[in-house]
Amino acid sequence: MDNHYVKRVTEGDTEAFRFLVEKYQNRALSTAYRVIKDRDLAEDIVQESFIKAYKNLRTFRGDASFATWFLRIVVNESIRHIRRKKLETAYTQETLSINEVEMNNSLKTMKEKEQRRFIDKAMHQLPPREALVLQLFYIDDLSLKEMEEVMELKADHLKVLLHRARKSIFTILQTELKHELISLL
Repeated sequence: MDNHYVKRVTEGDTEAFRFLVEKYQNRALSTAYRVIKDRDLAEDIVQESFIKAYKNLRTFRGDASFATWFLRIVVNESIRHIRRKKLETAYTQETLSINEVEMNNSLKTMKEKEQRRFIDKAMHQLPPREALVLQLFYIDDLSLKEMEEVMELKADHLKVLLHRARKSIFTILQTELKHELISLL
């Protein structure tokens, strides 16, 4: 389906590009944010990524999906920004809930919101690569093959990274839940 819109964009149809922007904007913002940890910078990176994608759309061969190709641009732009600013560990203290970026208040019950709060807090404590691999696999629902292209890592390395990220987030969640339980008692 996206290939149809890509073809239309290369033929000069700006409305087709607007469709792609609307479709991937939240996903791209969430991905950039997982790398950068700063909402304003992530928004700038997404905008730069869309401009870069638009300018280079003729180079899109269609071997991978448009989503994979575009998310690779977002990740590359995010990493380039980190390197340029030497922000290898750019953490912010403000919490950006995934609800705001991607789920738009789809979590309806208090229990779900509380679970999301714990997960978001835990994701913030992970190293950027671990947070990104969890984001791509569980939230963006990419396959390992797609993740190989986005992160430019071999499947075996991704599996190890995913395993490490799962262990890390599990440990963080255990600690957070233990503190929460103690505060309730």
